[in-house]
Amino acid sequence: MRIGYVIDTNRGDYGQPLPNREDVSVTLDAMIEEGILAEQAGFHSLQVPDRHSRTESYFGSPLNLLMILARETEKVALGAYCLVNTLYHPMHIAEQCAIIDNISRGRLYMTWGRGYHEDYWGQFGIPRGRMLGRYLDNVRLLEKAFASRGERFDWDSDFYQVRGGLLSPSCYQEPRFPFWGSGQLPPAIERCGVYAEAWACDPFPILPGIWAEQAGAYRAEAEKHGKIPFIVLMRDGWVADSFAQAAREFGTHYVSDLRFYCERGILAHHPDLDSPDKITVESVREHIVTGSPSQCRERLEWYHEELGVDYFTMRFRMVSGPSLEATREQIQRFGEEVVKPLHKKYPPIDHPAIPAACRW
Repeated sequence: MRIGYVIDTNRGDYGQPLPNREDVSVTLDAMIEEGILAEQAGFHSLQVPDRHSRTESYFGSPLNLLMILARETEKVALGAYCLVNTLYHPMHIAEQCAIIDNISRGRLYMTWGRGYHEDYWGQFGIPRGRMLGRYLDNVRLLEKAFASRGERFDWDSDFYQVRGGLLSPSCYQEPRFPFWGSGQLPPAIERCGVYAEAWACDPFPILPGIWAEQAGAYRAEAEKHGKIPFIVLMRDGWVADSFAQAAREFGTHYVSDLRFYCERGILAHHPDLDSPDKITVESVREHIVTGSPSQCRERLEWYHEELGVDYFTMRFRMVSGPSLEATREQIQRFGEEVVKPLHKKYPPIDHPAIPAACRW
């Protein structure tokens, strides 16, 4: 078991006024500092989301922040969680990723995603039809680019064209860095077993029966294609002296965020949380990693032992908070009292989903 940290690149309320330059500068610096601090606190990796066309979003493409972190960190794995591939030409992705992988000396992995936010596609004028085809073609072209190793190539499909393409420099890792796939619906989950080394899922509430079906289908598909299954679970959480204290400091922010997604139909699968009024700190307690240090460790171990989760990535800050200052304190405490003890208890992960330089 290993535990990473998500640097949430949102800050402020949904639909807030455009931030001024002083706020932007301070916030960007604080988000970079979160990554540096998380490495010092013992987290195994850093993840960065992909967000656009929103005033609460500060970094845009995750490739921006990952490029900085490649230089500012020494041992953590670095990746998007996730990159919305359908927003970019694959050769732009390949060029940026190759540079990040080289600067970090082979610490990069990337979680690929189709995306669901229509405003993101509108921001870049991407046609909204045939998104699955666009996504799969994007991943295939990335594979081609990373495998080319100095050879020029052409590509001509319904979605992308390359004429005499050359990826230079190549990746630091050979033949490429690890791919993580993302998905919440059964077909997308199963596809991760085809093109990726891992299945990564979002921090939404889990129904054990549905989870067993989805994880089982992913594992079967991965094994069918000669892969060793690897499951990554994102969770929100907060460590404090007690659950009551954690609920006061973090619970209201998590509830507000979950209600936002509930209103958009994303939680319709969960009968106990299918309307905003059902979502309270107590009703979502089992779906977050929160409470005392021992409660947080026990919850992560339950996911690992009962649901077969191999890897975790934690988030401590939502759109509305807690504050950047409180988040920095949380990174340090969660690292010292939850992450380091669990990393000491469980052996390093030796798996193709983890960059070879980060199998510690």
